Amino acid sequence: MKTLGKIVTAGVLALGLLSTPGISHANDIVPGSALEIEMKAMIERGVLMGYPDGSYKPSANVTREQFAAFISRALTLPDGQHSFKDVAADSALGKEVGKVSTAGIMEGVSSERFAPDALITRDQVAMTIENMIEYTGMELKPKRMEFTDASDMNSVTLNAVFNIANYEVVFGYPNNNVSPVTYSFKPKNNATRDQAAAFIFRFLTAYEATPVEEPPVEEPPTPEPAPVDNKFYLGYVENGKLVKQEYGHDAYLSAAESFKNTASADALYKGDEIIRVKSGVAYADRVINNQGVYANIYLDSAFTKPVTYIEYGREIRYIDANDQYVKVQVGGTIGYAKHSEVDFVPSDLMVDRDYYIVNQWGTLTFHQYNYAKKAAASYSIGPAPAGMQGNVKYYSHDGVHFSAGSSKVKHYPYFQYQSIRTKTNYTAEDLDRYITQRLSEVNNISSKYKDAATKSKLIGTGKDFIAIQNQYNVNALYMLAAAMHESDLGMSANAQTKNNLFGIKVYDAAPENGTAYKFAVESINDFARDYMNGRYVNPNGAYPNGAAPGNKTAGVNVKYASDPTWGSKVAGHMFRIDLALGQKDIGKHKLGITKVAGVNVRTAPLGDKLYTYNRTHLGVDNAFGYPVVILETKRASDGYDWYKISSDLNPEHDTNGGVGWIRSDLVNLIN
Repeated sequence: MKTLGKIVTAGVLALGLLSTPGISHANDIVPGSALEIEMKAMIERGVLMGYPDGSYKPSANVTREQFAAFISRALTLPDGQHSFKDVAADSALGKEVGKVSTAGIMEGVSSERFAPDALITRDQVAMTIENMIEYTGMELKPKRMEFTDASDMNSVTLNAVFNIANYEVVFGYPNNNVSPVTYSFKPKNNATRDQAAAFIFRFLTAYEATPVEEPPVEEPPTPEPAPVDNKFYLGYVENGKLVKQEYGHDAYLSAAESFKNTASADALYKGDEIIRVKSGVAYADRVINNQGVYANIYLDSAFTKPVTYIEYGREIRYIDANDQYVKVQVGGTIGYAKHSEVDFVPSDLMVDRDYYIVNQWGTLTFHQYNYAKKAAASYSIGPAPAGMQGNVKYYSHDGVHFSAGSSKVKHYPYFQYQSIRTKTNYTAEDLDRYITQRLSEVNNISSKYKDAATKSKLIGTGKDFIAIQNQYNVNALYMLAAAMHESDLGMSANAQTKNNLFGIKVYDAAPENGTAYKFAVESINDFARDYMNGRYVNPNGAYPNGAAPGNKTAGVNVKYASDPTWGSKVAGHMFRIDLALGQKDIGKHKLGITKVAGVNVRTAPLGDKLYTYNRTHLGVDNAFGYPVVILETKRASDGYDWYKISSDLNPEHDTNGGVGWIRSDLVNLIN
């Protein structure tokens, strides 16, 4: 899982995982409680430590020095000093007080007193989180919220609350005795341990979802630095190479006009950087410290609204460009990229590219090309649609709209858009049988998988996938497929040395990293509970783009992996497993995808809102809303047909029997 990682300098230290203390004794954290996920996440990160009796006391009040320690651990702050007379030199948390004080995140109640044993209030927590936002370089941008007790807060406190509300760190207390419901903040209430955990968890979630630009590497000073060439030049393909003309334009508009009117010109340069081509492709070409990393894609040309990101070297549809930005398509999303993060290949110089082809068995196969690494690979996705011809190259930028000359085909691969909330028809024994069969196959055909049949970390995990499916309502076939893909059939270094089957905490810029687990089942549990239910599938999670593998516009793939075809690769594994075991899963559900923004899922036809599909950009032709599984159709009194669908909500938050209802005219059927 190559996710949106952080590469930070000494000015802002990395939010890395600390040693995991374990939560096996955290019996006082009530399953299903409002802040269970946040509390356990902070325990696992080592932000909250337990008491000697193994408890965590979620409802206990937090002192100022305890909150200082939470912050210090969350940000891995460097050592610091303090001059508070009421914090003893040998105090257990005195060192943490020094760290937050030196960092400017927490101040004393006076220049000489920190009041370490005083209980911290919610308004003090809000102002401290605001300081964390500033310390980590995030933008302070207030989001006004209406609180009934706003008059109880001064302007400084209220501004802090609004600043952290922008990152969804703070929520109010509902006043359910009035209609419509209002909210209060209760600034002088003491913060409890689970509330403190939630504040910090939400901050970390916002921070880790915010792309960070690398500061430029400082070069040794030279007496006479080379002048920067900001002129614009036309480029021509000659003898298999792109050659830059000698004459340069001072102004972009002049160069662009010349480029437009010169039929033989293939590219436009700014200095030595290509910024436009007449025809061809773009690809991700962002390099930091000699390491290729993902390129960011934004919804706006000012680069303020990051929407997704794409693996180094991978193809991007080039639409247009000027001297400020490159307009591109990634998945179904039309967006913008920075010139510094992409490069171009004119059509006349293309030697390979991404394409789809139907093989002799009627299977849709994807041929993938990496332009930076000059490497190709192929894999099957699933049955090809009837409209596709064999041995013809089809091109698609989103994996749904395919073209070959004048032939156009629209096709949603089944497993790529089947909801993760479905359950497989296979048993634990079936899954184990396939794992054994597959490991035996690769063991016999490739030295890369030598001893896989005895060493793979997938061996014997069938029961774990089924048990976790039943506990967290995440499809077992999907989890096994994701594990096979991410762990290279259980033989990757992270799988073998860390029992990490999903590349959890493995980033583009630090592929050697990854969370270590005592047993492989723990990584399966983490993937289902904290990643799928905590962030990606749950409509109230951090990245709610739809409960299916999907692509770079809809589904888990939007934010889970930089690989733009991660969703189709996982779907390909699901297809091959299902094919080998008897095709009990493929095509068993009627699938749809929402086609308008802001669709409400209701408890019944015309019933109360259960949750909302909030994403506003639905991609090319509005074809990439939220995937749904349609269980039943019912005509309601409003004259519309309504679809009964599988609910995307987590099991512990579901109050409607695992289903919801959505009006049929808001959904396109896709199989």
